[in-house]
Amino acid sequence: MKSMKKIFVLVSAAALAAASLTACGRASGSSDNAEAAETTEAVEISETTEGAETERAAENSDSAESAETTEAVEMSETTEGAETAEGTEPIGGSDDTAESTEAAENQGGTETTDASNTLVVYFSHTGNTEEVAQEIADYTGATLAEIQRAVPYDDVNTEGEEELENDARPEITVDLDGIEQYDTIFVGYPIWWDEAPMVIDTFLESYDFSGKTLVPFCTSASDSIDNSLHIFSELAPGATVAEGLTANDEEEIVPWLNSLGYGADSSGNTAEETGSTENGTSGSNILIAYFTAAENSGVDAVASASYSEVNGEAKGRMQALAEMIQERTGGDLFSIRTDVVYPADGGELIDYAADEQAEDARPGLTSHIENLDSYDTIFIGYPNWWGDMPQALYSFFDEYDFSGKTIIPFNSHNGSRFSNTIQTIQELEPDANVIEDGFTINERDVPDAAGDIDAWLGELGY
Repeated sequence: MKSMKKIFVLVSAAALAAASLTACGRASGSSDNAEAAETTEAVEISETTEGAETERAAENSDSAESAETTEAVEMSETTEGAETAEGTEPIGGSDDTAESTEAAENQGGTETTDASNTLVVYFSHTGNTEEVAQEIADYTGATLAEIQRAVPYDDVNTEGEEELENDARPEITVDLDGIEQYDTIFVGYPIWWDEAPMVIDTFLESYDFSGKTLVPFCTSASDSIDNSLHIFSELAPGATVAEGLTANDEEEIVPWLNSLGYGADSSGNTAEETGSTENGTSGSNILIAYFTAAENSGVDAVASASYSEVNGEAKGRMQALAEMIQERTGGDLFSIRTDVVYPADGGELIDYAADEQAEDARPGLTSHIENLDSYDTIFIGYPNWWGDMPQALYSFFDEYDFSGKTIIPFNSHNGSRFSNTIQTIQELEPDANVIEDGFTINERDVPDAAGDIDAWLGELGY
């Protein structure tokens, strides 16, 4: 990965005015009731939310776990209190753009693309888009650069929607020396109110992309990339816009990259042959599967009062625990994704979870384990919702047969620990070895759980 220096261009008032005329009307199409979405981080239901116990506690001693919000397909994207780097200037919609260079048109995968001329630039607010961008950069060998809002969002739901309605151009910072050396530029973002965040408009207006190929990709809980693509032709008219991707399904990323000509490295080996972290390719016989509403919601982690800040990053609690287990065991991570867009509001999520349980619902799964046979041990993590696993876990166990494998549960709670969920797993997977000594932790203690997880895993022989 190339080292990156920060440069910034201050947007001029004239460019802002011009940008306002160019994209006017976008806001009118945005949803009034949508929440800032980035597909996959951050709602976990609180098991004991204030006021909820009086209604349900008589029947459910275990109340729902605190919500963790997500990006729709985007996990822990904000760094709380992120600051503009010292000595840098924010970028606006300035005409002081970088000099353009001639770029070969993308050949639709017929030739291997030169990674040295490829840039992956992204804006990510809860972490999901960042994860996709990192995967693209790792697979292609491209340079990675992050777009940040010069002034971090204080209330992303309110500020993000107001920017869209006003066709605003928020100032941004980007870790770049310039774009003149890049022929192909991947541009990633979450979908907010069916559009790209306005920081992407600022970015597109800050450089001259004439002769270059732009490759859009997004993360979203439910919306596709289609309605956001108009900004590329409007704001970068001299560029070629390649086929974009709504990266809600991890399995679609590599085939999409292959179709764009990134299927092999300089030695002719594909990413899977050189150590990709796709399921089943790391060489580990351990899988760490987890479910968090954070990655199945339509909003960002910071939009919810229920997420954990771990090492300066806001992320879903189950994701944080899964990553701690991975650190010790070297297993492969697997996020259980569904076709359900869970409510971002904690109270609404509690009610939704209760309704799912009452209906014994089976949410559809949109992520699937590759090469299950290559795993001997499956860690399975979930929040405790109303004294039970989320219904998505029932869908998960319905889909797979874990006969002969070892299942190790872990969960977060707000007082109810595992309830009877381990016995439930034993009933659902009678031919698996279900470890009863699972790891359970109060949600408020998740940020400091690494030591306890290490001790627990040590007792299990890891």
